[in-house]
Amino acid sequence: MQKFITAQFFIKPEYVEKFKSLTSELIKNTRKEEGNVFYQLYQSVENPNDFIFYEIFKDQESLDAHSNAAYFEEFLKSIEGFSTQETIIKVIA
Repeated sequence: MQKFITAQFFIKPEYVEKFKSLTSELIKNTRKEEGNVFYQLYQSVENPNDFIFYEIFKDQESLDAHSNAAYFEEFLKSIEGFSTQETIIKVIA
């Protein structure tokens, strides 16, 4: 069963450009994953410091593989301290 995920990030203004730069590589690598169906980052028009990843993976195994990928873990470490509040992650289905 496909897994649909939203991950909302609240980035400090001084880190917005760095965050966008770091997400470029993450998106490129994630889209190459066999189990990835869709992976897109959106920036809020109303508040340019807010971002949402919308993700679809073909199944739980694919989502787990993504979550354990070295480049994903590296991305999370590299953005430590960028946020104004905790990331909100929702998994649907």
